[in-house]
Amino acid sequence: MELAQLTGMKIPFALLLLVVLVSHSLAAGSVRTMENIPGLPVGAFRSELPAKIYHQLATEPIKAYLLVRGQIINNTVTGARVVRSEGNGIYDKVAVQIANGMSLYTFTIGTRIPSTVIVHILIYQLPKGEHALAIAQDDTVGAANLIYSRSIRMRFLGLKGDTETPKKVKK
Repeated sequence: MELAQLTGMKIPFALLLLVVLVSHSLAAGSVRTMENIPGLPVGAFRSELPAKIYHQLATEPIKAYLLVRGQIINNTVTGARVVRSEGNGIYDKVAVQIANGMSLYTFTIGTRIPSTVIVHILIYQLPKGEHALAIAQDDTVGAANLIYSRSIRMRFLGLKGDTETPKKVKK
């Protein structure tokens, strides 16, 4: 009787060990891209970026994701502050700099309260160095889906000694 009980205990333990190993290998093998970040307006990137660039960036692994919130005053983002940061604070200052000054058109008729804006910033480690891709969306009800209430910006960061080679201009 003891042998049957012992065998019965080994099977659940082996099954538990197998489940842990499989889940760990699946988690290690998954690459984080723009298409698997919850709440990221992938459709906005798809409509704003040229198709070739979008498809390249959609499959590129993301190094960090930041979420910045601010206000729209005179069609310009101001007062940006980091709401969510996955870069351990490394990219917070540059994220605020990217967000502040982005311009987007809004409808603010008859109110003195500025519209709020949300800026999604993706940090990529591309072959030429670290780059940030940001999209700002008017956070007003219904405006997030309108193309004229969006702004997109890509910026070379140059952190950690990365250098971007300047492009030669033909004269």
